[in-house]
Amino acid sequence: MLIWWILIILSFLISFIGIVMPVIPGVPFIWLGFAIYHYAISPLVGWQFWLTMLLFSALIFIVDFVASGSWVKKRGGSRQGAWAAVLGMIIGPLLIGPLGVIIGPFVLVITVEMMRGVQFKKAIQIGTASLIGLLGGSIAKVILQMVMIVLFIFRVID
Repeated sequence: MLIWWILIILSFLISFIGIVMPVIPGVPFIWLGFAIYHYAISPLVGWQFWLTMLLFSALIFIVDFVASGSWVKKRGGSRQGAWAAVLGMIIGPLLIGPLGVIIGPFVLVITVEMMRGVQFKKAIQIGTASLIGLLGGSIAKVILQMVMIVLFIFRVID
């Protein structure tokens, strides 16, 4: 039984790596931990638990896509700039590794906004807004993932 708990804890820890490395899907690793417990240790019965986890998972995905883009728009960026922030979070790490999570959205937003005719100084402000959104979204994802894990622990203890 100890090996199963080690795998559950490991899957939860890996899920947090997904916050800074978008190429590692964080939420599926949390669900992997739930599945290991459910199938190897004891069934997590009750639709309320599964529905709650599904809602938290959906919320995490929404935060992932909305946070950076919404900050871009708040600072006067375009819809294309908001999408560039999302795309930059995906492409950045693939091209330049972990720092790509930060550099990718920033550079791509600035590039897209300048291609649209925005002045360099304003494009920098919009690019910086993508970083603020990324940071805020990451903090929100950490909190939401921790809530999911704590709810799981309460369910297991109950």
